[in-house]
Amino acid sequence: MPPTPRTSRTLTDEDLAAFKTRLCDVAEAMFAAAGADNVSMRQIAAALGVSPMTPYRYFANREAILAEVRIRGFERFAALLEAAYAATSGDAAAKAAAMGREYVDFALANANTYRLMFGEHSQEDSDESPLGRAVARARATLSVYGDGLIRAGMAEAEARAMEGLIWSTLHGAVTLELAGTTPPGSAHETLRLLGRFALRG
Repeated sequence: MPPTPRTSRTLTDEDLAAFKTRLCDVAEAMFAAAGADNVSMRQIAAALGVSPMTPYRYFANREAILAEVRIRGFERFAALLEAAYAATSGDAAAKAAAMGREYVDFALANANTYRLMFGEHSQEDSDESPLGRAVARARATLSVYGDGLIRAGMAEAEARAMEGLIWSTLHGAVTLELAGTTPPGSAHETLRLLGRFALRG
């Protein structure tokens, strides 16, 4: 349970969920700024203005908080890509282009989340774990282009290689822009070039 508020009001499930969300939001910003390994549970509690033990009432340790932050990110990411796919008419290339735009927009608008999602973490992400399921859902949304190529008659290995090239290019483009290595708008320009060449075959 979180610390008892100064009023006598009983905490509701909504109160608990809201506090857990705030805890994850604060931790996410701290992880992104300093690196997850350099942030302690005590520091998270201090940033929240609660006792040092309060975060442990929600999460076993810092790694559990990081996993939850990444799960939330992958779920949001996948949901946006799925929505872009469903809302776009046309062939696989058109759908892939729409998802690519959503990919870039998400990364640029949620830089902290994106860095933590795709950072170098040694966390368990087997398909049986909550994090693994979230990662698998996001990965599945990125396979639409390869699926379309396979349906069009391309060999699966070649289709998956092309799919990997497209998405790794997008990842590199947004990572460079987020780092300030390339100017604003570079990732969307990369996407436009992909649309002209790779996405249209």
